[in-house]
Amino acid sequence: MVNRIKAGLLVSSLLWLSPFVCAQQANSTTARIEPEIEQSQVTPAKLDSENVVLALRGGVIAIEDFGSSGLVALQLGYHINEDFYVNAEFAQAKAGLTSYERLSGAAAPLLTDSEREWRYYGAELGYVVLPGQVFLGRNWAFNTGWSIFAGGGNVDFAGDKVFAVKLGSQFRLYMTDWLALDLQVADYVFETTILAESKTTHNLQLGLGLALYF
Repeated sequence: MVNRIKAGLLVSSLLWLSPFVCAQQANSTTARIEPEIEQSQVTPAKLDSENVVLALRGGVIAIEDFGSSGLVALQLGYHINEDFYVNAEFAQAKAGLTSYERLSGAAAPLLTDSEREWRYYGAELGYVVLPGQVFLGRNWAFNTGWSIFAGGGNVDFAGDKVFAVKLGSQFRLYMTDWLALDLQVADYVFETTILAESKTTHNLQLGLGLALYF
């Protein structure tokens, strides 16, 4: 009988103390899993509110049948809004020798030095497909924009002027609020009769330059 009374008192004591024990365990568990994470301060580059852009680019162009040559291009652009922009461009290069000229030597040149000057002037409409950011380290973020464009103009080459279509894409990294790094890949497509037969040529260009906002 005494043992039954002791057992009952023990059970009653455990039931009475259990809420306090559970509360202490809950408090200790909450204290253990509460995170203390220090937020890093990221400073993104701010873009200039001006919409006019002047870009100077240098690179390489592969003039079909005439090898690869250095290219210099000057662009004046205007951003209509956050998505669309228009550019006016002037580009210049100098064509090399054809395979026929290399094999036959200097005795049979197809073009004079002045006719080897390759010039393009035209306009294009671009669309920003992927605006975004590039993070350098923990504290710096730079705005970027990848766009596609299409346009047309005139190519002055080999003593002739023909209409050309320009297609390509551009990646721009905004280094400050007024200066951006510009990478462009494009194809100038036009008809030519230099090698005695009319054909469509593709002239691929890769260029890197700087763009100034003002």
